Amino acid sequence: MYNDEIMDRYQNPYYFGKPERYSIVIDEASTSCGDKIILYIQEENGVIKQIKFEGDGCIISMVSTDLFCEKATGRNIEEIMRIDESDYVKNFPVEITPGRLNCALLPIRAFRRGVGRANIPGNLK
Repeated sequence: MYNDEIMDRYQNPYYFGKPERYSIVIDEASTSCGDKIILYIQEENGVIKQIKFEGDGCIISMVSTDLFCEKATGRNIEEIMRIDESDYVKNFPVEITPGRLNCALLPIRAFRRGVGRANIPGNLK
């Protein structure tokens, strides 16, 4: 059902864990399926220097969060806030069915809500 890339990311996520330093914490859960993630972000001057996560959920939500962290690292917060959800899903390593859409988009939506509430210079509110 899942390809090797998905299974490897799920079993050995690159960005899983709580870093020693972070300036933003975003705690988010999906009410539709119970997936839960916590994003730890080290931000400097509007740029994501490091982002890691902890969480528990389905393969799609955990892999999506790991891929999101990879995509966000080193990029400007405003740029990440503008990620197109349909492009993100279209470029996901496996097809995302309508029933799994919330799982795949959990990290993007969590980031937008959390960073939108944070007091960061230059963020989009």
